[in-house]
Amino acid sequence: MRTIRGKMLLSFILALVVTVGITVALFVSLIDDILVNQVKAQLHGQAEKAGKILRDGDISGLDNTEFKYVVKGLMLDADYLILDVHNKIIDANDDKEIGTTLQYTLSGRQGIAILHGKKFLFTKEPLPGRPYAIFIYAPLSSLRAHYGSLMRTTLLSIGFSFFIILAIGLLTVSRVVRPLNQLKEAVGRYEPFRSPAAAFPKGDTTEIGELITTFQSMSDRIQQHQSNQIEFLQNVSHELKTPLMSIHGFVFAIQDQVVTQEEGLEVIQTQSVRLMEMVDKLLQLSRLEAVDEEWPTSEIDLRAMAEEAALLLMPAANARAIELNVDGDSLHTVVAGEQLFRVLVNLLQNAVRHTSSQINVRVEADFPGAEWAIHIDDDGNGLSEQEREVVFQRFYTGANGVTGLGLAICRQIAANLDSELTYSDSPLGGARFSFIKYGGRSSGSGG
Repeated sequence: MRTIRGKMLLSFILALVVTVGITVALFVSLIDDILVNQVKAQLHGQAEKAGKILRDGDISGLDNTEFKYVVKGLMLDADYLILDVHNKIIDANDDKEIGTTLQYTLSGRQGIAILHGKKFLFTKEPLPGRPYAIFIYAPLSSLRAHYGSLMRTTLLSIGFSFFIILAIGLLTVSRVVRPLNQLKEAVGRYEPFRSPAAAFPKGDTTEIGELITTFQSMSDRIQQHQSNQIEFLQNVSHELKTPLMSIHGFVFAIQDQVVTQEEGLEVIQTQSVRLMEMVDKLLQLSRLEAVDEEWPTSEIDLRAMAEEAALLLMPAANARAIELNVDGDSLHTVVAGEQLFRVLVNLLQNAVRHTSSQINVRVEADFPGAEWAIHIDDDGNGLSEQEREVVFQRFYTGANGVTGLGLAICRQIAANLDSELTYSDSPLGGARFSFIKYGGRSSGSGG
C-alpha cells in the first residue's frame, strides 16, 4: 500500500467499514427500542385485560385466559403471575410457580426482569380493590429471535450498497490516479530538447490539471534555459575565438615578418587584454548566477553614490563634450553599496558611449510599487523594439558595445539585490535604464 492508489483504496474501504459498522449498530439499537416499546405497550394492554377479568370474577378466571402480543405480524403468548404485597405468587399460568416468591426486585411498572436466569419484558399493574398485582411477562429471547430476517434484509441491502459505493470509489480513484500516472511517465520521458506539448498530458482546471500545467510551465523554462545555455556556449566560443585567432594570426605574421614586431605585439597585447576582460566578466557572471553570495550591506546616501559614479565618468564625458548631471534629493538606505556602485558605473559607461550631448542621473524616492529607483537618461538614439528584447542578453553588444556582458551582469546583480533593471524611453529622447529597488523601506531622506 505504498502507492497513492493503494492508500486511497485502503482509506476508502476503512471509511466504508466503519460507516457500515456504525450504521448497523445504530439500526439494531433503533429496531430493538421500537420492538421493546411495542411489546411493552401490548403487555400493558394485556395487564388491563387481566384487571378487567379479575374485577368481574375471582382469580380462577384467569386460568383459561390467553394473553397475546404481536411481533412483526406474529401472535405470541405472554405468561402471567398474581403477586401479593410480599411478591408471593398466589396464581400463575404455570402451577409450579404458585406458592413461590418472586426474588427479582422490580423497578417500576414496566421494564426487564430476570426470571430463572433469563431476561423477560414485564408489566406489573396493581388490581383495584384487591391486595394483589398482575404481572404479565414475555421472554426477551422470543422478541429478538425475530431480528434474523430483518437483519438479513438490512445486511443484504447494506452489503449491496457497500459494493456499489466501492465500485464507484474504485472508478473515482482510477480516474484521479490516471493523470498522475500519465504525468509520472511524461516526467520520466522528458528531455529538454523535446517538445513539452508532446511530452505532457493536457492540463485542466482541477488540482491535478493545475499540477500538470505547472509541470508544463516548468518544462518550458527548462527548455528555454537549455536553449539559452546552448546559445551561450556558441556565443562564448565565437567571442573567444575572435581574439584568439587574432593573436594566433599575428604570431605567424611576426614569424613570417609580414608585420613588424612592434605592430604585431601591439595587436597581440590589445587582443589579450580583451580576452582577459571577457573571461573575467564570464567568471563574474557565472559566480553571480551560481553562488548564493552574501554581500555586506551598509547605510549609504544614494545621491552621494550617484555623484561619485558620475565624477568617475566625468573625464570620458568631457572628452566627448557630454553634459553629465545628477538630480534628486539625498536618500539614505541600507544596500550592498559595492555592487550597486558597480551597476551605476557600468550604466554610465554605456550612456557615455551612446549619448549625443546629455546624461541625467536621477534618484527618485517612493517610486510607484517600489522603495526607490535610480534612472539614467541620455539623449542618444535609444533602442529599437527588437533591441529592447535582447539588450540584457549575454554577448549582445549593439553599436559601440565591448564584450556584451555588462548589462547581463548588471541585471543579475539587480536580481540578487531583490531589485530590477529595466529599459524604457527617456524624457531626453534616448534611452532610460532604471534600477528599481523593491522590498523594505529606506532609513530616511533629506534635502
